Formats: sequence, structure tokens, C-alpha cells
Amino acid sequence: MSAPASGEPGTDRIRRVLDAPRGQRFVRPGAADRPTREERLLAQMRGNPRVAYRQAHGELPHWMRVQAARIAERDAQGPGEPERPDRPRKPSPVPPRPLEPVVPRPRPAPDDGPFPPRPKRPPLPRRRSQRPHSHRRPPRLRWALPLVGYTLAATVGALAHHLTAGLF
Repeated sequence: MSAPASGEPGTDRIRRVLDAPRGQRFVRPGAADRPTREERLLAQMRGNPRVAYRQAHGELPHWMRVQAARIAERDAQGPGEPERPDRPRKPSPVPPRPLEPVVPRPRPAPDDGPFPPRPKRPPLPRRRSQRPHSHRRPPRLRWALPLVGYTLAATVGALAHHLTAGLF
């Protein structure tokens, strides 16, 4: 199969598609038939002089509209001293500040010093409470005496058993 010659119509169309900028290589079906939103709005406002000026000269930048509004506001103020753009504006004078009144320092009072030290209190008396102290550890003598008694009883019983075993 041979490659088509560059003069064939299919090759020209492919070359045109590949050379087109990204996003415009392929035509969306029906996109060329419908006008864009801007075209529809311009068709509705065909007789408007602002729209005709915009189509001829392009859209004005925002700062030009702001300046036009400032000029219109200045002209609406009426007669007065006109501003001269060739001279710089004179800054407004600083209003005189009234002198602050001098407030005398407060007089010293007898209680202005540090607090006097507190008197020493005697310690509180220790009182034993009347409730039982079952949660506390018992004193050592409480369990030492029964232990000595049981040990003595077991020893005496063993000795008595040894001595009496021969009698029977």
C-alpha cells in the first residue's frame, strides 16, 4: 500500500488540523451553527451608541470609568475654587491640639505601704476522732501477743505429747 501524495485533499486537511492551535483542532458538531452569548447580546443591542463605540474601539479600562465619574462629581459640586492640576495640592493645616491638663500626683496615704505581717497562730490541738480506724494498719503489739501465745501452746503440746506417749 503506498502513501498518499501530499497533493491529495485528505493530506491537506490532516496537515491543517495538526497545525491548528490546541483546543481548535477539531470542530464540535453544532458549535459553528449557534452564536455565542456575546453575539446574541450584541444583536439585541444593535441600535445602542455605546455598543457601536465598543465594537469600533474596544472596551474602556476600569480606571477610565472611575476618572470620568470623578470629573462628573467635581462638575456637579458647582462653582468654587477650581482645582489646578499644574500645581500640587496644598496639604490641609493640622488643627491645633489643646494642651493636656496637668494632673497632680496623688498624695501618699497612710495605707499605701506593704501589708503588715500576720501574727503567728498557735498550732491547733490534736484530737482523736471517735470513729473507728479499721482501714488503718493495726499496731504491732496487737498481733504479736497472739502469735507468741500460739507458739507457746504448740510447743507445750508437743512436749506433753512426747512425755505422755510412753505412759500409755
